[in-house]
Amino acid sequence: MRKTLLCLILTVTALTACSDADSKENYSIDDAKAAGDVIAQHQVTTFDEIVQGAVEVDNLENLIQLIDNVEQNNQDKVDISIFDLDGSHSKNIISYDGKMITFENNYGQYEQSPAGTFTCSYISQRGPIVYLSSCQAEDGTEHSTMIGFIGTEDAFREARNATDD
Repeated sequence: MRKTLLCLILTVTALTACSDADSKENYSIDDAKAAGDVIAQHQVTTFDEIVQGAVEVDNLENLIQLIDNVEQNNQDKVDISIFDLDGSHSKNIISYDGKMITFENNYGQYEQSPAGTFTCSYISQRGPIVYLSSCQAEDGTEHSTMIGFIGTEDAFREARNATDD
């Protein structure tokens, strides 16, 4: 009886894990839009070309609002969905608790921005890039500057205008 119960529990656990993995892999751009995620849809595979603007962006006003809220010491959180050309999806989270910024980086493909969870002191936008500064990894490793998001200057300008209205 114990072996049967144990097998049943293991089977249910395995099936649940598989369905969770499938749901993450099947997370679409439409799902991300509906959830209010900030979206970066890479149009190329190279970092330099992405920085030069080969990326489509949606819901950027949510990230601008987070940056503004950090400046005003208001708690906030934003989910960022990154879609690569091969269809893969990564979800990053930037949150602010009123004191520290937490950057959960599941993408890890931007230069100098390894995957992991970091606490950071500052967030800023310069040109088409959002940077996190004075960051520390869970293992204590320090990172002076990390890339949190890459968009386009036009997308930032349009989103800034939308939030100013």
